[in-house]
Amino acid sequence: MSNTIWNEIRRKSFLYVGFIATGVALTIPGALLPLLLVRWSMNDARGGLLLFSFYAVGSFGSYCARGRMNWSVARGALLTVLGAICLGWAGRWTAYGAIALYGLGLSLTMTSISLLLSQRFPQQRRLELTRLNLVWAIGAALGPWVALRSTRGAATTQASAVLHAQHVLLGVALFFALAAVWAVAMEATPAVDVGAVAERAAIARKQDARKGMGVPWTLLILIFGATGVEAAAGGWLTSFAQRAGDSLGITIGAATFLWVGSFVSRIVHSTKWASRLPERAVLGSSMLAMTAALGLLLAWPAGIVTMLAALVLGLAAGPVYPLVIAAALRHRENSTAFAVAGVGASILPLATGALSNWTHSLRAGLGVPLLAAAVMTVLVSVSGNALRGRGETSTEALLG
Repeated sequence: MSNTIWNEIRRKSFLYVGFIATGVALTIPGALLPLLLVRWSMNDARGGLLLFSFYAVGSFGSYCARGRMNWSVARGALLTVLGAICLGWAGRWTAYGAIALYGLGLSLTMTSISLLLSQRFPQQRRLELTRLNLVWAIGAALGPWVALRSTRGAATTQASAVLHAQHVLLGVALFFALAAVWAVAMEATPAVDVGAVAERAAIARKQDARKGMGVPWTLLILIFGATGVEAAAGGWLTSFAQRAGDSLGITIGAATFLWVGSFVSRIVHSTKWASRLPERAVLGSSMLAMTAALGLLLAWPAGIVTMLAALVLGLAAGPVYPLVIAAALRHRENSTAFAVAGVGASILPLATGALSNWTHSLRAGLGVPLLAAAVMTVLVSVSGNALRGRGETSTEALLG
């Protein structure tokens, strides 16, 4: 019995550690953004374009997870290594391609780990994927600390910005290089039957088409906003706290508290008690809290208030994306909702940077996610039928 438990721990440990690392790596660009902007003498519009390249191209990584998933994990890890190295030593114009490669590798790695765990433990699939999301949030909470801890006491001159960013990104590259080797050394796992998945998805689409049902536009907007607000806030929060004149501790703490709040919220909403709460009530209160937190952040951008607002924002945002995605899959089980999520995560950070550059105020730029949260709050009140869907459908059906 002890050997069985040990073998299970051994088979899962790499996947969990790898997923924590993707959480760290995914939040590093936002945490390093102030240094990167100094390094390449970029304005906020170009910073927004940098985040757009990271999220937009990265969203395609999920479509590249094919074949044996341990090899797919290795491919994603190697792309992440190349992206991190290129980003650390990129120039002003090559930075966009480097960060896009970095995002593509991370997306492929995360999708492949999820599928690999799903294949290995099919009887515990839902529980294991929930645990993955929780450990990812741990990594996301650690990301800003990892990225900015080494800058304590250092002036953000162009030379120091280059040095610190390179050190952090080199550390990311070294870890994912080891992850690639480890993934190849893992025992072979059954390949995903892509043909069967596609066939089942096609049948589901035909059935939905005969019923004349698709994902309601209100849900698509909610999905767009859920990922967009989180990406815009997570991407620009460090820069905002720094420009408000906060100390390094507050700057790191604000970004960290955002992801800690998201982690705690995901723990709470993964319980049986939380699953009994009405979706509309949870979403309505979450959207309202997101709007209030962003409003507080912009109205009083100073010290402990910034950290408090970030924590409330993370707590409120935690359950939103899983709930709206689940509602969308009850209407139609295809990739439309995930594509919209990727668009939201890339567009809103871009719009935030563009407005900030135009108005010469990042506070004004962060009005973009604030407006998005307010619109989402209103939409929840009129999307009752959309949230109910046509009955429960499980994503597990597509994966076997």
